[in-house]
Amino acid sequence: MSGFRRIGMAGCVLIAMSVTVAIAGSAGAETKASAVSLPTGKPAPARSSATSVTFVSTQTAYVLATAPCAHRPCTEILRTGNRGGSWVALPAPSEPISRPDGGGLWGLRFANPRHGFAFGNGLWETTNGASSWRRATAPARYVADLEVTPRGQLVALAAPCQFPTSNCPGVLTLYRRSVAGGSWHVITATNGMAFDESIAVHRSAVWVLAGTQLWISTDGGLSFRLHGQPCAKKASGLPALTSVADVGAHSYLLCTGQAALSHTVKFVYQTSGTGSSWSLRGKPPTPGDAGSLAAGSDQAIVIATASAASWLYLSRDSGRHWSTPLTFTDGGVGWGDLGFTTATDGVVIHGPARRDGGSANFPGQIELTSDGGRTWHAAPF
Repeated sequence: MSGFRRIGMAGCVLIAMSVTVAIAGSAGAETKASAVSLPTGKPAPARSSATSVTFVSTQTAYVLATAPCAHRPCTEILRTGNRGGSWVALPAPSEPISRPDGGGLWGLRFANPRHGFAFGNGLWETTNGASSWRRATAPARYVADLEVTPRGQLVALAAPCQFPTSNCPGVLTLYRRSVAGGSWHVITATNGMAFDESIAVHRSAVWVLAGTQLWISTDGGLSFRLHGQPCAKKASGLPALTSVADVGAHSYLLCTGQAALSHTVKFVYQTSGTGSSWSLRGKPPTPGDAGSLAAGSDQAIVIATASAASWLYLSRDSGRHWSTPLTFTDGGVGWGDLGFTTATDGVVIHGPARRDGGSANFPGQIELTSDGGRTWHAAPF
């Protein structure tokens, strides 16, 4: 089995897949984050397991997590101010965490150190650094993914139900709303369903992948247009659109297909700018079903994938050649919220927690890199 989640970074490269972190900016972001008065918090509970992570500076991050507890739900919000060196626990929404096809929460995004959103089967919002949470109006009941853009917009893919049925097709619609509040606006209906989605944000560019469609915004999520792409889902199992990442000068696209014996063929494409066509750059290793793509630069492109095990693949030359810097022989518990906060600093969750109270089979362990994905180390709670 495999599990992928998204990570969103306002103002930084990211991949969002059930991946890509929200970061406040560049120079001065950390000063701004540290100057904000934030709740003190309590010690992080023992055996905490992460399900989603969001960065608001190079050092400060929030995590949606869970741990065994006496009174459910066992949801918790954890915060670090020293890039995983230590953690504190904060109040959390009164909803359980769950896998994306469950009835709880599975995503967390912060626009700044005080203003954050927890999403999944509904939407929760905090404006005081997780001192308290309130239910917010969601664009639709099922919020598959939500990201924050540098133009102060929330971009969400949502549907009225979780599974496509005759009574509810479950087609994802793209919405936007101001971070400051107000109504949700429909941008466009997509042909994506369930987990056929990925969002990447870099400066004013916002890429949205849904089904066989790839949408691009060049104004920070205010408007979108369809962008050509080289892959399409076909009955023959040919490579399908899977994940997208943006590093500014270039954008990267992952297409996967032809699954067999825990392997899929994988192709990575590159484009220059937001209007040009895609060119094939390389073929990553085949072990692993589908995957998530994130990039800090052309020299730091990472794919997270899983099947019989969980692998991270790395390219340091724009996708031409690939190595395997991290492998877990874990039966394929997968990854979540893969993304980069700088050109070299990245994050991923190994085995995101999938049920209230956690499970030993899904460790929910934060893994960090400081050298563009060449080495990774755990940041335990």
